[in-house]
Amino acid sequence: MVINKIIRVFPRRTNMTPDDEYSFVGIPPFTQFIPKHNAVHISVVFTWDKLYAEQLQKNWQEITDKPVLIGGTAYDDPGLEFIPGMYVKPGITITSRGCPNNCDFCLVPKREGKIRELPIQRGNIIQDNNILACSDVHIDKVFEMLKHEKGICFKGGLEARRVTTKIADKLAGLKIKELWLACDKPEHLKVTIKAIHTLRKAGFSQNHIRCYVLIGFDREEENYRLEELYRSGCLPFAQLYRKDDDSVVYTDDWKRFARVWSRPAIYKAVMKGKGIENLIRSMR
Repeated sequence: MVINKIIRVFPRRTNMTPDDEYSFVGIPPFTQFIPKHNAVHISVVFTWDKLYAEQLQKNWQEITDKPVLIGGTAYDDPGLEFIPGMYVKPGITITSRGCPNNCDFCLVPKREGKIRELPIQRGNIIQDNNILACSDVHIDKVFEMLKHEKGICFKGGLEARRVTTKIADKLAGLKIKELWLACDKPEHLKVTIKAIHTLRKAGFSQNHIRCYVLIGFDREEENYRLEELYRSGCLPFAQLYRKDDDSVVYTDDWKRFARVWSRPAIYKAVMKGKGIENLIRSMR
């Protein structure tokens, strides 16, 4: 895919990084491997990559006479439009920007504003920050588009308190692969479990329902929350909290804890056996 012959450069590869001939990760290759282009865009998602990205800007400017621009969410880019395949792989779509909530650990409202509905582009992976905060009309249009897709994933997440029986039934009419929730604080547990039960009643299995869980503060409480989410019928995925400057340093025990609770094959076996903490001790 060639989008106006713009080279896109990414500081690191993720599962969403495009892989067409105009996409590169890191420093520029030999010039003979660089296609003719009109500009170079360096796209930065994580704030802790900014210094590296700014060095990449200098590296790329040394080998091209075209403009080398830098931006992305790490630079508080509000995302005024979405161009399929430009900064994420084809198949990933964003139908809205922003979020009406004001969670203390989230930068989305600051960067993107409350909620903005975008023209709907086709895709089977929905990456909206909070699609259920959109209007009923917009949500219905997205679901109508998804009727023509398969392997559908709501990777951006579904806000638990907005998961109603009506929404669950509409989702049940689609070819869903993954539905993602989030339970980042202890006070979110009850409403998240309610959403899980609603989705299970609509016919979704535990393998369909995933849940991001922010950890790194109180391991005893977080272990309890992870176990309760698992018992309620979803697959939790622990994510260690990271500051904007990536300055938080975790012990090996914390890293092992996060690793166990991000691998369903491991924690499924552990939940039937000796317990998470015993497993972590055995890994030392």
